[in-house]
Amino acid sequence: MIRKRVPFEWDDATEMTRFVPSRDADLAPLAGMLREAGLDPDATDEVGHDSCWDRLRARAVQWDLRAAAEAFAASMWSAPGGWRSVLPAVLLATSAPEHELTPWSEQSADMCEVCGWRTGRRQVVDEWASRMAGTTPLDGDPIGYGLALSWTVGERPVATDYDRWVLGAVRAVIKALPPQTRHAKAADALRAAKIVPMDRYAAVGFLETLALVGVLAPIERPGLAERFTTYRERDQRPNVRVEPQAPLAWWNSSVGDRGWRDDVFDRLFGSLDVPVVDLEAPQPSPVPPSKETTLGGLAARVRALTPRPPKVAASIGTGPAASGDVWAVRVRPDAWVTVYVHEIMLSRDRPYAKTEFLSGVFPQMPSADQLVMVGQPRTSGRDVNYVHSLEKTPWVRRVAQGMPAPHASETLPERGGWQAAKQLVHLAGWNFTEL
Repeated sequence: MIRKRVPFEWDDATEMTRFVPSRDADLAPLAGMLREAGLDPDATDEVGHDSCWDRLRARAVQWDLRAAAEAFAASMWSAPGGWRSVLPAVLLATSAPEHELTPWSEQSADMCEVCGWRTGRRQVVDEWASRMAGTTPLDGDPIGYGLALSWTVGERPVATDYDRWVLGAVRAVIKALPPQTRHAKAADALRAAKIVPMDRYAAVGFLETLALVGVLAPIERPGLAERFTTYRERDQRPNVRVEPQAPLAWWNSSVGDRGWRDDVFDRLFGSLDVPVVDLEAPQPSPVPPSKETTLGGLAARVRALTPRPPKVAASIGTGPAASGDVWAVRVRPDAWVTVYVHEIMLSRDRPYAKTEFLSGVFPQMPSADQLVMVGQPRTSGRDVNYVHSLEKTPWVRRVAQGMPAPHASETLPERGGWQAAKQLVHLAGWNFTEL
């Protein structure tokens, strides 16, 4: 909820980019709830290289591999997603050699080429929320895994029959892929199977985790269950278009047994009796029901806790955006900006409005008589954005029609980005420094 309501921005007080809940007064009760739970929204974590590894190893030694694998399996459905980080954390802590900070390069002396540690602060509550949602720290991040193990305490989860079925179903999806399928298509197939609700980002991240531990790792690019690989080695990719690190960067569905390293999987999860799943057979009923799981019930809890924003008036006039329109865009609950439509242009049979931000940030949706018909430039000068679907975008309203072009000291440029109108919320930060 904080992520949706609060901008991710530079904070002078902590000298880092983070979510700042105090910018939204409506979130004060929720911030208080987090503090009572031991998760101060303003708390940050900054740890040196050696201390980072001391922390990770001290927490990992409390786990054996079997318990870590069971926690991973339980996180597939019945347990909060944070338990998924335990297995890669334990493998990382036990496989990594003792080493000193080895700078990546002269220009990047704040990052270790052996483990990927880098200097900087983390917003603790943001890390916690990511882990509870089931994502693991990217790229074998030792700081992130050390934090993750600090939250996986208390009674440890036991994988249920349904948890094991889900893990078996994931295996079945991977093994059913056509030969040479790459990670992006594999993520699409995983989502299409509807075994576990996840967006595309989460699906790719889950595949990255399976690759990091070794289940989706080519033999020549092993995962942590086989041996430790340095951050520099993991940062190698087939080409610049590949985003995930190794091992997933080098994986395809012809690796191992139809994309799945049975030998590594059995070494890690063999004691759990993960079933062979027939994807054509009827799917068992989830236990517990989806709405009782952490992620399944999240949307309802967010709706219940989110302060209801006041309703705003409907757009004036009817029909799509037109030249001379002024549209108000809500950037935050307490901040609205406006854009002027210079003309409508077609691109691939879709109408795009050529828009320019107007001066003024308003605490509420402005009316026509409040408009400031002066262009609001970026620091680099006057700019335009070509956007579609203004009339269909939530929290965007037409507040005036037939208005004259805004005053400006510079010529209106022709070049600009082309995107959906919802992106105006993010683009506004380039034109309004106060946002």
